[in-house]
Amino acid sequence: MVILGINEGHDSGACLLVDSRIIASASEERFSRSKNDCGWPRQAVEYCLAAGGVQGKDLSKIAIATFELEPLEVRIKRACNYGIGYYLRENEIFWKPRLVDGKDIDFKDVVAQIPYYTAETDLPYDFSFLASCADRTERIDRFSAERRRNAAAQLGVGEDRVEFIDHHLCHAAYAYFASKSRARTLVITADGWGDRANGSIGIGEGDGLELVFRTPRLDLARIYRWSTLLLGMKPNEHEYKVMGLAPYAKEYIKKEPYEVYKSTLRVDGLDFKYGVKPSDLFYWFKERFAGCRFDGIAGGLQQFSEELMAEWIENCVAHYGISRIAISGGLALNIKINKRIAELDVVTEVLVPPGGGDTSIGVGAAYAYAAQNGVTGIRGLDHAYLGPAPTDEEITRAIGDAGIEGKYKVETGVDADTVAEHLAAGKVIARLCGAMEFGARALGNRSILAHPGDFTVVQNINEKIKDRDFWMPFTPSILEERGLDYLVNPKRLEAPYMTMAFESTPLAREHLVAAIHPYDKTVRPQIVTPATNAEYYRLIKAFEAKTGIGALLNTSFNLHGDPVVSSPVDALYTFENSGLDMLLMNDILISK
Repeated sequence: MVILGINEGHDSGACLLVDSRIIASASEERFSRSKNDCGWPRQAVEYCLAAGGVQGKDLSKIAIATFELEPLEVRIKRACNYGIGYYLRENEIFWKPRLVDGKDIDFKDVVAQIPYYTAETDLPYDFSFLASCADRTERIDRFSAERRRNAAAQLGVGEDRVEFIDHHLCHAAYAYFASKSRARTLVITADGWGDRANGSIGIGEGDGLELVFRTPRLDLARIYRWSTLLLGMKPNEHEYKVMGLAPYAKEYIKKEPYEVYKSTLRVDGLDFKYGVKPSDLFYWFKERFAGCRFDGIAGGLQQFSEELMAEWIENCVAHYGISRIAISGGLALNIKINKRIAELDVVTEVLVPPGGGDTSIGVGAAYAYAAQNGVTGIRGLDHAYLGPAPTDEEITRAIGDAGIEGKYKVETGVDADTVAEHLAAGKVIARLCGAMEFGARALGNRSILAHPGDFTVVQNINEKIKDRDFWMPFTPSILEERGLDYLVNPKRLEAPYMTMAFESTPLAREHLVAAIHPYDKTVRPQIVTPATNAEYYRLIKAFEAKTGIGALLNTSFNLHGDPVVSSPVDALYTFENSGLDMLLMNDILISK
């Protein structure tokens, strides 16, 4: 069976499942260079088909995540085109009139008041149906038919080969089937919204998965989203900045915001209910936080989020009697929530695959369709390196086209020992080698690397390269055999994808001072093994031989606000427009 999995919502992308294994997956933003891109992922589809050596006619099924998509949000590419000002404007002209003032207003009225975004996009859908739609329900129904038509046309197959998969089933299938074990697992999903739900509980075992509970009342991700905007940051993108800021808040500073949050959403057995029901999730909180400090709001929100999810998971484990947990959905990107869940006495194992938000629901759609249609022995992800790999010819051509050799030093045949020597001397080196990682995290192949024990590199990378907020932590890539030297991990949880946080050991606070959270000293690691990435492992091993430190500081290879680089052309552009010292592409090292 050959299945093409598709996500057309925000963070759109594609994957290819052949028989029982995912062989390729990538996000459209990596090719289009439009952050959080949405709509039909044309270039990602082309890559996946080429990687599998198949054409549209060879596909058994095109499995598309999510039944209900708002076509207006897709047409204006809301998730990637909206800035903070537009989200504020949307609250002013849509959410407040609708939720607070009780006015009968539709999202089409928002689009009409933001003329810039009514322009036609390069999306392949025929949006002419929008002119005759009476309401949102009709828009979504008509768009579903158009999505089906478009997918069939793009791949040159009949519409009978296109199937939509429930949004939360996609999240759950990804969480369960991406893991390598098929032991009985409690599968938890939690996100902002999808197909009339924002949370679900499933049970996976063997080749089967069943959703046993779903709820539209788990509003935590929505509360977190609009609190992000309240703090002057971009919803659906900067929530991780709020999470990084939270540890700095003193107890007395975060107490008042925490109490406000705690008065609202509560756990009710397997479901949720409100104590005090906010009229909306932006202005209601804004009014109550007048006079509260920004760090206190972040700290109160994070504490509330961790406690709420931990209580829910405890109830789920008690009800179903399953202590092995797999998590996906947007809230799975909150590594501190994952840490809190992993530390629960009732939980024995936590599995959080890479790209737990909507980035991965195309993969989940492929997994779900395969499981529902008799595919057995479905294989989990051995690693996340599922994207395109640059050839030496592509790298050489890009260097020539950019005129690099006349401007910088270019060395060929560079080995791991030489690169490690530069890193040990304090150089900051970007690495574009091998297959691109799938998901939001750079896992060595599209990464900026530095000495984790040299805290001076933090300011250097923040100011000269990444333009990052000063409070945000970096992360380490750690050799497998050094994991327990640096992580407090009594349950021996696997951590290959930077999706879990841990307490750090005293040695970590010495060796990894630049690659752990500066304030609470937690660490979000990538554990590197020879089996998952032999070349990257070899580089860290060479660095260890020179410094005694079995890890490297690792952050994503991109400029602030840009998607992570994909190609040699992207890498060279970022290199020339930043303060990077060196760029490694395969075995070619370029130095300023």
